[in-house]
Amino acid sequence: MKHVFWSALIAFAILVPSLLNPVDQFAWMVQSKLAGQTAPANVVFLSSADDLDDPRLGHRRAELAEALEELERRGVGKVYLDIAFDEPSSARYDATLARAIADLGPRIVLADQVELDSKGQEVIYRTVPEIAGHAHRVVSDKQDNNYFGVKWVSRYTYPIEGRQVPTLGAVLGGWTGKKQGTFQIDYGFKSQALTTLSLDELLDKDNRKSGEIDLAGKNVVIGYERQVSGTRLSIPQGANAPASYIPIHAGETLRNGRTGFVDGRIMLAAVSALLALLVLIGTSRRRRWVGYALISAGIPLALAVAARLGIRLEASYAIGLCLIYAMFRSRTRWKQWVALVNQDTGIPTLRALEARLGRERIGSGHVVIAKLHNYERVLKSLRNEDRNAYLIKVIDRLRAADPGLAVYSDGHHIGWYTHSDNTKALIEHLEGMRAIFAAPVVVNSHTIDVDITFGLAAIEGDPQGRIVAALAAAEETSEAHEPIKAAESGNQSDLLWDISLRARIDEAMEMGEIYCVYQPKIEATTGRMVGVEALVRWHDPARGFIDPMHFIQQCERAGRMEHLTRYVLQSACSAGKLLHFRGRPITMSVNISATLLGDMRIVGIVRNILQATRFDPHCLMLEITETSRIADLGTASTILKELRTLGLRISIDDFGVGSANFETFYELPFDELKIDRLFVANLARDAKARAIVSSIVSMGREARITIVAEGVETAQDVEILNKIGCDELQGYYFSRPISLSNLLEYKDTDQEARAVNMV
Repeated sequence: MKHVFWSALIAFAILVPSLLNPVDQFAWMVQSKLAGQTAPANVVFLSSADDLDDPRLGHRRAELAEALEELERRGVGKVYLDIAFDEPSSARYDATLARAIADLGPRIVLADQVELDSKGQEVIYRTVPEIAGHAHRVVSDKQDNNYFGVKWVSRYTYPIEGRQVPTLGAVLGGWTGKKQGTFQIDYGFKSQALTTLSLDELLDKDNRKSGEIDLAGKNVVIGYERQVSGTRLSIPQGANAPASYIPIHAGETLRNGRTGFVDGRIMLAAVSALLALLVLIGTSRRRRWVGYALISAGIPLALAVAARLGIRLEASYAIGLCLIYAMFRSRTRWKQWVALVNQDTGIPTLRALEARLGRERIGSGHVVIAKLHNYERVLKSLRNEDRNAYLIKVIDRLRAADPGLAVYSDGHHIGWYTHSDNTKALIEHLEGMRAIFAAPVVVNSHTIDVDITFGLAAIEGDPQGRIVAALAAAEETSEAHEPIKAAESGNQSDLLWDISLRARIDEAMEMGEIYCVYQPKIEATTGRMVGVEALVRWHDPARGFIDPMHFIQQCERAGRMEHLTRYVLQSACSAGKLLHFRGRPITMSVNISATLLGDMRIVGIVRNILQATRFDPHCLMLEITETSRIADLGTASTILKELRTLGLRISIDDFGVGSANFETFYELPFDELKIDRLFVANLARDAKARAIVSSIVSMGREARITIVAEGVETAQDVEILNKIGCDELQGYYFSRPISLSNLLEYKDTDQEARAVNMV
């Protein structure tokens, strides 16, 4: 019973600062999707993609006036203009709009706009009298300060210049003036089902959609197709929806009487009473668990039923109560659980280590797992009373350097936690431990060799998951080859994400989440763009931008490198074809992993793509990356020569570092050489770097191949490279990698345009 009391008290304390408000808003979004209401048949939303209120674009006001005249001609019921013209335009256009508003008389309502500026201050935009005339005015309140940007509450009236002006939502809902204060907005119908029409469609006499919509007697709300200023408001069906959808939903809420609301304190009291009753009558564990399940299921069920009835529930405090109560109960069971130890040796198990890491919320250090090789064979050779002695002697040796070390064991694994964050130092320490085990242990006159190896994992976010990682690392160790192994860094979700990478890559390509950007290559003597390099990028909706090096490595591990290469080649050649069509006869460079140069399949892939895209092969450059991974230079040379028969050219990437060296350059048939950015970046301050670059350029000139300098970032770099005689330049000085649409607009001499187009 004390757990129920303390849970209720804490939940009530949380109620005061409304810390659980985001939970309520999420629940309300779910309720909105469950409501199942139909869209209003008597409301039509007339949208405009243009900025109608801009005084510099007065002709658009004339277009709006024409639309109002068309609405009047088609017998519209009422028009609600959810746009404020707070600045006058030319007298002629303003007079045209004012005349159209006046002709509609009482059938038009103008909505003054209340918004928040960039400093969070309230700003009111009102249509100027020269346009408004004597038209009836209301207020469209576009302020919001909640977590998800959804406006859940609307006012009936809003104070302007000392008087209460009705809100647009209240007027649309048929508000009579009796009620004051605020009301809940129910987003029970799908906004996609709302009848909509664009301004252009209305004015197009031949537009079929416009002709099929009967506007006679309908309420037409005119607003922007997308939000152009102020706070970015959302509705449960989507972010950045037309702001006018909010008063439309508010009006339907009032019209259907769906303004019910149950305060969080009522829900909190009800669930507290149920939990207290359950504690009193739940004499068995099974009965309590059934009761917990019914209460847990009852809250979402109540939300669903209330959604159908048009009642909004503030359920977060009841949910908070259940969660806090569950924490108390879990803590009690946890105390019992962590007390479990190996009954034979008295040593805590690895489950106890897992519980400790969770209890102490350890977020740094390492988990170490020692693996005893031949453990089962040793146990079989010992008597029962000697088996535990063997394990204890091994643990005593592990504690030789740290007598207070807390050790945990499970079978042939012994584990512990260390505060050290230095992986390298820890590996050296474990090497020393292995030296201690060079001498055998003696158990009851039996001399036993101890074969021991170690797996370790740095704790990052999920300590329990790192025990599993350390165990896996220990299982991969061997006495002869790798006695100590560190697990890969990354939390459990990262590991699971990598495991499912193959399916994710295919899906990402289909959804366009994996795409190409392009970095221009500039002719040094003329400053013209003569080529571009296609670079692959991945933007995952959940994880954001994925590091290219990471997902390319994962592609190789998952066996998807050919698939990714085919996709990038297809995209790059299609882009090159478009650039040629637009009058930019550039060379398209595409990176090819050296791991693909062990099989003739790459030749077929390139040939098929060139045929499918009809891209000129003489304008395709394949840049060979990571040449250190070429297993057989003879095979690679044969494949590259076969590729060159297609008409394309071959480039060696990152020359001068790793194994992109002179041997590779000599053995393989290259047409272009790209100097690594390591040397280019140091041209201005290092004579040695200048000498290396100058030598490579001279070598390229003698070998009659093109030399490209990567990583050009300053005007001084350009000047030096020009003096040296480098053929082509590439780097941030000219442009970052840019999208295809920006590449089509790229100008060779316009530095400002290049800066704008950077992505």
